[in-house]
Amino acid sequence: MVGDAHITEAPAVDTATRRPIELPQRLKSAAPTAGAIGVIAAIVAGTMFATSPDGGQTASVTPDAASAPPPAGPAMPGIAFDQTPGAGSPVQRNVELVVKFKDDSKIKDIVEAFWRDPAAAKARFGTWSANRAEFEGLRLDRVTYSNELVLVLKDGGAPAERTAAIRDAVKKLSAAPDISYAEQQATLAQPGGQ
Repeated sequence: MVGDAHITEAPAVDTATRRPIELPQRLKSAAPTAGAIGVIAAIVAGTMFATSPDGGQTASVTPDAASAPPPAGPAMPGIAFDQTPGAGSPVQRNVELVVKFKDDSKIKDIVEAFWRDPAAAKARFGTWSANRAEFEGLRLDRVTYSNELVLVLKDGGAPAERTAAIRDAVKKLSAAPDISYAEQQATLAQPGGQ
């Protein structure tokens, strides 16, 4: 028979001793291989499930559900963090300066105070920066985990004035010998904070 060519009537033989292997011993030696195959199959199935377009879930959409607005509530923000605001949106761009000192010990007390009491740290920064001309017109907004100061302009002003003031501040801060870098970054300010 051609279809049964892979089935043998002869018992399995241990290649090292050339002795026949009994069925219980054959099952014991096959268990680790079967387990490994099962683990590999589970990994492949999990990968296929995770990468399927619908995450392995199918949902039927009824006509009522398709036309219903999404539920509103505190967990449903108006604009997601990665979306750009639409025209006429109250969302504004804020320009910040990220400043890193070469020696963090100069601002260590401000950084440590910020994590305990942000208002006190902002006041301490105002006092400390009063003697440094390169910080004129800037106030502390927050501190990063890598001990960078995030500064913003004290006064709002027109967009063209803010842009020029930020450029001037970057030039002044970058020229200071104790500052490693001063970089401008834009963020979206959302109403109500997000």
